[in-house]
Amino acid sequence: MEPNRRRAGPEAILGGRLLAFAGDGDIVGLSQYVTALVYGAAPGDASYDDVLEWVVTTIADVITDKIGPIVDSEVDGVTGFAVTLRTPDGIQLAIDDLPAPERHVWKAIAEVLDGDLPRAHGTLAPVEHGSEPGEQAHALIEAVSWLDRLLDLPALNGPYTVPE
Repeated sequence: MEPNRRRAGPEAILGGRLLAFAGDGDIVGLSQYVTALVYGAAPGDASYDDVLEWVVTTIADVITDKIGPIVDSEVDGVTGFAVTLRTPDGIQLAIDDLPAPERHVWKAIAEVLDGDLPRAHGTLAPVEHGSEPGEQAHALIEAVSWLDRLLDLPALNGPYTVPE
């Protein structure tokens, strides 16, 4: 008897290919493949929208797997997630202070973490349908690069507890 396996969808296959380019440091290959995807010329059945949404939900899944939910004893246990972005210099950034399309991508990640996939889908609409091709490519390349970096981070030992 064969194990019960789910087949990866075309967006996961293409997203994995993009992630392999990022992991190998092949920025040229990543850029070329993303550009082909933006212009609808990439091989396979996946669309730009599907691949971007796959990357966003996968980032949220990796955050969930590596960090786990935040536990706040003042609010009776598990309270969800807090997304804090920092520059390489340690400066904290609010998601709303990010330029578009990064702002939309990180808002969508936060919404997936909150369990609101329909809202995340709507939040990505300006990137998927209202951006210029160069902005679309930039957004997907950045998101794939974030996912690659997240995958390299160690997981926490147990849930994060808010300090008192």
